[in-house]
Amino acid sequence: MNYHRWTLDEESVFREAIVRFKFNWSRIQQSLLPHISVKSMKNKYYQKMHNNTKVRSIKSQAEESSSKMSEEQVYQMIKDIISQNQL
Repeated sequence: MNYHRWTLDEESVFREAIVRFKFNWSRIQQSLLPHISVKSMKNKYYQKMHNNTKVRSIKSQAEESSSKMSEEQVYQMIKDIISQNQL
């Protein structure tokens, strides 16, 4: 198994890349982190996000809401959570 140990600089770049490129993992890899596999990026993101109870709470609220959130609202919420938790 090929495991990548993330540096603080890589994590910082990764946080900014998610905000900039959203979830286009291959574009993040090609543009900013070519030495990190797409799978490692997904694992890093989902590990941090799924362990976050705020994300679960937001998801529940969105599902319970009668009106759907716009895609931009969802990305803004994710951006706020990432910046608070320093992914």
